[in-house]
Formats: sequence, C-alpha cells, structure tokens
Amino acid sequence: MTRQENRLQLGFVLGCLAIMFPGTAIAQQDIPAASIAVINESIVTSTVSFLASDEMRGRDTPSPELTIASSYVAARFLGAGLKGLGEDGSFYQNNEITVSQVSDGALRVKRDGVAITTYGLLSASDESFDYQGEVKMLTAENSNDEKFDGPVCIVAEKFKSRRDQSNLMRRLARLRENGATAIIVQVEPDHRLVGMASSSGAPRMQTGRESSSGHVVLIEKGVVEGDYEISLPRQMTSTAIVRNVIGMIPGSDPELAKEAIIISAHLDHVGIKGNVGDVICNGADDNASGVTAVLSLADAFAVMPQGPKRTVIFMTFWGEEKGLLGSRYYVSNPIWPLEKTVANVNIEMIGRPEAGASGKCWSTGWDESDMSELMSVGAKEVGVLIFQHPQFSGDMLYRSSDNYPFAQKGVIAHSFSAGSLHEDYHMPGDESQKLDFRHMTKVIQGLFAGTLPMANGEVTPKKK
Repeated sequence: MTRQENRLQLGFVLGCLAIMFPGTAIAQQDIPAASIAVINESIVTSTVSFLASDEMRGRDTPSPELTIASSYVAARFLGAGLKGLGEDGSFYQNNEITVSQVSDGALRVKRDGVAITTYGLLSASDESFDYQGEVKMLTAENSNDEKFDGPVCIVAEKFKSRRDQSNLMRRLARLRENGATAIIVQVEPDHRLVGMASSSGAPRMQTGRESSSGHVVLIEKGVVEGDYEISLPRQMTSTAIVRNVIGMIPGSDPELAKEAIIISAHLDHVGIKGNVGDVICNGADDNASGVTAVLSLADAFAVMPQGPKRTVIFMTFWGEEKGLLGSRYYVSNPIWPLEKTVANVNIEMIGRPEAGASGKCWSTGWDESDMSELMSVGAKEVGVLIFQHPQFSGDMLYRSSDNYPFAQKGVIAHSFSAGSLHEDYHMPGDESQKLDFRHMTKVIQGLFAGTLPMANGEVTPKKK
C-alpha cells in the first residue's frame, strides 16, 4: 500500500470516528479530521520533552546537541513524507561559520599570591596574556575617556534587562579602545555572564563575532586592589557547520503550487548558564514548543486526504538567539523564491499561557498585514482565539524573531505566540514540566486551522 493510500485510509477511519463522536475536537466542519487528530497531546508532550531534555544541553549555536536536534527534526520530516529542499534532496541548508574556542592553556588569577576563583573567559585574544603587577580598579563613576596601559577590573551587577547587558558590552568595548590590555569582571557565581563564558577546563565554541573584545575574564565578586598575577589562554579559530532544516509538501494545484507558505520556528537556545545548581537552559518554551508546533503541523498537512493547493514549507532555524542568524542566512540564500513566498507563519513560545489565556494565541506586528485576522477566522472553527495582544502585538517583538528577516525582504511574516515573557525566559527554569501541554495542543490545532485557508489558496494575506 502506498503512503498516499495509507493517508486516505487513515482519513476515512478518523472521519468515521468524527461522525460517531461528534463532540470531539476532530469533528470540525471543513477541516480534515485526520489532520486535527494527529495533533494530539501525547505526541506534543513527547516531542517537546525530548527537545528540552537535559541531554540536549540547551541547544546552543553551535553545539553537538543542536546538530542532534536538527537530525531529529529531519527524521520527523522524513517520517511525515516531506520532501527535502536541501542539496541533493536532503533536509539541510548547511552554512559554515567561523567560531572561536579558548585553548586548554592556563587560566589563573592571583592576588597577593592567593588564587582567586575564576568563572571562565568571556572572550580572548589570539595571543595568551601574562601579567604581574597592579590592576586598575574602576567604578561606575570612571570617565569613559580615561586611558589605560594595562589590565583593569570592574564589577558587573546582575542584569535586570537586555539593556543592562548591552550597556556592559559597550563598556567593555570602550575599555579596550582606551587601552585596557585585559578586563577582569567581578560577578556573582549565578550571573548571566558566567553561562556565556568559556572556561579553559571545558571550552565552549562561540561565534567569531564575539571574539573581538580581547581578554575578558570573570572572577568572584569582592576582590580589591593588590599585586596581581594573571595568566590567560589564547583563543583559536576554526569553522563549524550549522544548518537550517527544511522540508516541504508540494502543492496539489498546478498553478498555486508555485507559491509557498513557510511555517517556521527556531531550534536553538542559549545553552549553559552559570556553574551552580541547575545550569542547563533547556529552552522548553523558548523554543522547543515552537519546533514541536512545526513538526505537528507537518504531520497534520501530510495526512490531508487531498494535499494543500499551495506548497507548504516547514523550517527550523539555527542561531536565532545569536541575532536571527539562521533566518537571515536563509533569506539571503533562499531555496524557494521569496517573491513566490506568500507568507511566513513563525512560531515562538506557545507553552505557558498568561492567566485567562489558555487556548488563545496572539501575533506580533498585528497592524503590518491582515494575515493575523485571516488566520483567526479558521482558528475559531476549532475553538482557538488568535487575538491582538495589548502589549506584545506591536513592533518590538515583531522585529525580534525569525519572521523579521522575511519581512525585511517584503514577505508578509509574523510570529505567533501563546505565552508570555515569563520569569524563566532564557533561564534554567524553562523546563518542559512547566508547560501546559493541553494548551499547546489546542493552539497548534488552531494554527493548522488558521493556516489552512492560506495553504489552499482560499485567502491571500495583504500588507496594510
């Protein structure tokens, strides 16, 4: 029996079940019962729990765990019967990036002969750094124009916002420009910077763009002036392969098949933070939940008795957390013509609803096009509300996720979320146990029902 015959048989059986049990979620008029049925809580739970497991170590870019996760996505696409859009029919769009890695040399900071606890290097130079003598201690009041001819030491308080982190990075750059030969940063052991650092004992790879700040070493907070002995290893550059994972269901209509809907989510997260207690930032909500939606939607479109009339492309990106790098790479090297890309439905953080918002979904950039309103019509048929969030549906988050590189190229593109910027955002507490699987499942069903009219060519979104 062929795969298509299997799908038709499954659709017939589930259709009969829908008639027998009209109160279930699959008994929805004009929406394929087979498609709604494969979006179920059991599959959603197992998928997101694997992607957000400790063994995936936060899916940093680049990392072996992110590579494993992309292999898993490709395997799911293959199992659903999707066609690979990569080279030679693979599911991968590969990109070679330059990375830096701290060598296994000595990392040592002593004051008056006593070793100081170090938390690793935030960055390093191409040459090792050795120094003995006084270190200039700086306060927040030090002038930005002050010049240096040796190492300096500053204190970094915990970040309360992204702006705090950006301000510190700018300060580090200014210190280097003003002559600091190395920068010692005092932090608490659970500071966010610790998770970003590369220790000589367990080196992490970083994107090359982060390697221009010279030697920046993190040490325990509370250190004062004295006679210092500093030995810091050099960085080494190499290359790594990262990959977007891309599969498609060809359109069933000869003309509409030339147009595509892209359904996407970012696969990466932020890796490890800190060295005390639970240090793995599992990224369950951000964004294993979005990837789970992409995989579930691929399953749902694949079992339609008659395939969608437009081509539907499913995609997961690397490097969103590093600056939308995977999606930027795709739109600069599109596999499907951007002028024939009708819309991008990007999915971000759908696992932890706000109070009173279970089974509801909102989109970013609501006023940029009519796509969200169009999708809300179909979503209502399965009891899901797609709404304009009073805080998050504006421009800020619209420009912060993988939809935006598409929008910059003229494609109608929005991110859809069904949660909030909760206290576990980018922290080790973003665990799968905290997700609302029933809510996730319902929202994914709503996204399928909302996207279906676009996929079938019944509606075409337009810019406002």
